[in-house]
Amino acid sequence: MAIPIILVPVILGLKHARLERELEHAERMRALELGRTLPKDEPFWGPARMSLAFGVGVPLGVFFCALMATHEENTSQIPLWISSGVVGLGGVVSGAVLAYRHLGRSWAGEHIEDYRSRKPEMIDEDAFDVVGRRG
Repeated sequence: MAIPIILVPVILGLKHARLERELEHAERMRALELGRTLPKDEPFWGPARMSLAFGVGVPLGVFFCALMATHEENTSQIPLWISSGVVGLGGVVSGAVLAYRHLGRSWAGEHIEDYRSRKPEMIDEDAFDVVGRRG
């Protein structure tokens, strides 16, 4: 009695796992044919996240260094905070521009495509015939 209770779910689970692998393989092959990547294949620290980290990390690092430098007795604080503000603002602006460029592509979807990823569309294929005809 215990054999069917254990054996049937195991067999059904194995069949389901095989079907999932086949579907994932077909999806991966179709994505490769189209020149696209699957969401699981993209690295976590892609260009968009790196630019966001740059836009947040640079100002935090600069202001932390400026805060540590203000604890010294012989430092002039106004030029220190002005320069750290300029560098921090430059980091925020640069990170925002880079993130917008990278995230803009993924947010636009298929509207923005790389021209090298697909064949050009031809209206009349016979107009581009390069083989000479004798006649």
